[in-house]
Amino acid sequence: MKNYQLILTTLLSFITFTAIISGEYSHLFVGELNELGCATIAFTMGILSLFGYDWKGIGKWLVK
Repeated sequence: MKNYQLILTTLLSFITFTAIISGEYSHLFVGELNELGCATIAFTMGILSLFGYDWKGIGKWLVK
């Protein structure tokens, strides 16, 4: 993946995580454990997408 795609994935994952944890979408889930599981998946996806980022070339993708 390209760096901007990884940044977008990270941001959307963390936005989804905060929306689920804040309780905005609690009516969509059957139980509290389902809500916590989806929040955990979104948080894990955000963290793991940071590992794929090319940290050595942090400013090169802005020039391209």
